[in-house]
Amino acid sequence: MTGNNKGLATRPLCTVDIRLEDAAPIVVGKTPWRNRRISHIAGGVFTGDRLKGVVHPGGADWSEGGANAAGDVLTLVDVRALWTTDDGAQIYVVYAGRLNIPAGALADFRDPAKVETLPDDAYYFRTLVTFETAAPRYSWLNEITAVGVGRRTIAGVRYDIAEVL
Repeated sequence: MTGNNKGLATRPLCTVDIRLEDAAPIVVGKTPWRNRRISHIAGGVFTGDRLKGVVHPGGADWSEGGANAAGDVLTLVDVRALWTTDDGAQIYVVYAGRLNIPAGALADFRDPAKVETLPDDAYYFRTLVTFETAAPRYSWLNEITAVGVGRRTIAGVRYDIAEVL
């Protein structure tokens, strides 16, 4: 292998709490191509030392659902959203990833009273995040890739996002 193989390093970027419009996604269903579900974003906030502001309503997760032979739920995450920083910059945010919920954790994951008490290792929720902005003070976002670790919350989802160095 050639190139930089020093290992993966990250730097915290922000935590984002996203509220979803409905407790359950809209199920388009199993088509000839996929099993599509849509979760609309109702809003949210992001906070961090270098990035903070609000998540606009209107974005969505255009996820695809499936399962493995063990009955675990497997989801392809596909989100597009608009964020506005506290100083007025618009940022188009796209992230994709995987949400894998073992069959044994599914009932608690779907139960609003229990979902936030699930241990961190009860399910796998990871995303790859990219940003696009015209704001000169945030142009550095156009040049980075970030990763997110997701958690389901009563109101929606929370991601701890880190810049990949």
